[in-house]
Amino acid sequence: MTGSLRPSEPWLDVVVLCHDRPLDAQRAIASVLAQNTTDFRLTVSDNSSNDEVATMVRREFPGVHYVRRVPMLSAMQHFNRCIDESMAPYFCLFHDDDLMSPDFVQVMQQMAATHPEAVALGCNAEIEVMGTVQAATSFLARHSVEVIDSALKLAARYFSRSQSGIAPFPGYVYQRHLVGAERLLTDGGKYADVTWLLELARAHPVAWIRQALMTYRMHQGNDGNTESRRDRLRFLGYLKRNRDWLGEGIVQDYRCSFIYKTLLKTPVPARRARRLHVAKAFLSTYRWARYGRVSTYQALIERAQIKYAQRP
Repeated sequence: MTGSLRPSEPWLDVVVLCHDRPLDAQRAIASVLAQNTTDFRLTVSDNSSNDEVATMVRREFPGVHYVRRVPMLSAMQHFNRCIDESMAPYFCLFHDDDLMSPDFVQVMQQMAATHPEAVALGCNAEIEVMGTVQAATSFLARHSVEVIDSALKLAARYFSRSQSGIAPFPGYVYQRHLVGAERLLTDGGKYADVTWLLELARAHPVAWIRQALMTYRMHQGNDGNTESRRDRLRFLGYLKRNRDWLGEGIVQDYRCSFIYKTLLKTPVPARRARRLHVAKAFLSTYRWARYGRVSTYQALIERAQIKYAQRP
């Protein structure tokens, strides 16, 4: 019996978000159906521009609940529509190019029971780059479960200069009633997922599981491979508008690592050389200011402790 055929109301809705990748989607759906528990409901949400995913699902997974989005939605509209349609106490928005480990649902269910205060449960992941699984996982942690009890701490996990990796967005399981009316910004650009997680973390804790429960696949078709300076600047604007609860340090860390360092690596026309001077001046000042922060040393100590704990 598959998760989609269970007659009683499940605790978790797993939605596989698909867009024009039938071969990847076939692997992702199969990995969800290979769970070692049936206490979930699977929906394939097809936001494709053609019929290839639909044909594949009809052929390979005739018993799975399938929804075709007509007309096609934007990426953020697709996420939000799936959140709106979720009926189970928890939901997961899984991507069509990643793979779910067989114990994903079971471990997440245990985590939901032991951390009912968490709005979102994230997991570690094996990283596959162009078909090769990497030695390092998505993040390092000292404990089997890391409870992140503020948006500031979550932001530091993403942007601190000494951060030890992040839980990949497709592996998050969300508690529906704690999510409430919060939705991804439809004009949030490539980093709308991060702003959404930060907004959720303002009200409720987030828990990360050190165990790798999925494979996060990096390939030529990943949206993350495409640089968007406009979206980076848009996200910087979000951090600046919310510096009262995120802190000036996060703004400076992001500006350093994701704006100015990137700018220095990019060829700049001579008429815009002033931008390089501004970037170099900022980085020079930032290096000294960073070592004047207590949080810098706390992060360095934490990273050293994590590395020590990971030793064989």
